[in-house]
Amino acid sequence: MRYPISPLLSRDFRLILCLLTALLPRLASAQTTPRDLDFYLAEARQNSPLARDAQNQIQAAGIESQRLRALYTKAQLTLTANYLLAPVVSHDNGRNELIGSALNADSYSGYDKNLTNGALYQGYAQITQPIAGAGRAQVSALQAQNAALGIQNLARLSVHDLEKLVGDQYILCRQDLDQLAYVRELLGLLDKQSLLVRRLVEASLLKQSDYTLLTIEQQTQQLALNTYRTAYRRDLLDLNVLCGLPDTAEVQLPAPNLPLNRPPVLLSRYAERYRLDSLNLDLQQQVFELRYRPQFSAFANGGLNAITVSDIPNRFGVSAGLSFNMFVFDGRQRELNRQRTSVLLRSTQQARQNFQAVNPVRQTRILGELRALEARQKLAREQLISYRSLLDSYKREVVAGQLPVINYVQVLKSFAAASRDLVLLDSNRLLLINAYNYWNW
Repeated sequence: MRYPISPLLSRDFRLILCLLTALLPRLASAQTTPRDLDFYLAEARQNSPLARDAQNQIQAAGIESQRLRALYTKAQLTLTANYLLAPVVSHDNGRNELIGSALNADSYSGYDKNLTNGALYQGYAQITQPIAGAGRAQVSALQAQNAALGIQNLARLSVHDLEKLVGDQYILCRQDLDQLAYVRELLGLLDKQSLLVRRLVEASLLKQSDYTLLTIEQQTQQLALNTYRTAYRRDLLDLNVLCGLPDTAEVQLPAPNLPLNRPPVLLSRYAERYRLDSLNLDLQQQVFELRYRPQFSAFANGGLNAITVSDIPNRFGVSAGLSFNMFVFDGRQRELNRQRTSVLLRSTQQARQNFQAVNPVRQTRILGELRALEARQKLAREQLISYRSLLDSYKREVVAGQLPVINYVQVLKSFAAASRDLVLLDSNRLLLINAYNYWNW
């Protein structure tokens, strides 16, 4: 018996089907995203708090420039209110009496009435307008912007450092995988040889000790397999931590595509740090020099200014004026600050010259090591080919009873050591390329 489907359920089913149809391509693309070196580098850049902080610093510098321009060029309106009471002890008529003001006393103890006027009732609004402050505002704004550029450049250098760390960690993960690969190859050879030796032992053509020897070697390589598997798991999680990835899944990383960045960079981005430092010192000196320029401002105020309560209704008024300030002498601070700036600029220039002199030497050393290592890699690969050929020959001789099993195991161990050395050579080559690209930037 069929039951009719209600229109409401049919509509909900169509809605769910549409949502699944829209989400499936996205889910499929997310699952097929390759977890290669470029992926981890992109994630590290995106998730780096330093990069986000640099953008915030640039935005904050723009706001600070606007604030400084308002400080030095825009009018400021302030409200002021004061109430002063100066009581005294009157000695008039031979009596000591506390009174609120000395204005009506001839003989008294307390503040002089000519200084305090007895009391003060004050409340007014004042507007102050700086005059010729555009130059001061411009220099101060440039200093704020340059400081933000310095922070941005520092963040760029920190992200570049992070990229090198991610590259090194990725290479370490690949080293673990390559070690797993050659150990699995050894275990495959041992499994085949053990099967043949066991059959020969059962046929009384070989000794039980020969089979035991192969079993021990299998156990040794199995321990190495477990060790490398654990190391890969640990190093992969460390890679995720470096990249800011909240992921604990175990994935197989492909071999990195890491080309050597040649030719050498003519204008290194490392030098930008020294340029910004020098510019910042120069702007600091300019801001300091502004202290010694004449400062003018105009002001106007209006409100209440009275000394007695009874006079308050008639003491509302206005006033206006000009203000002038200028340093005349401050203990040679101007000259001392110039000397300090000169010393710091010389230090920055020396640091830049040292980097420009040393960095090409560093790059040349890395390239020399890289060439020597590639020559060793070629010999190591040729050696592995010879070992594989020798193992095939020994395998046949062991089966034919012409060679002891221990000789086969010894050659197998030498093959394992040579395979491990080649893996390390491959990893060191990639590390050298990563180091060269780091400095050639």
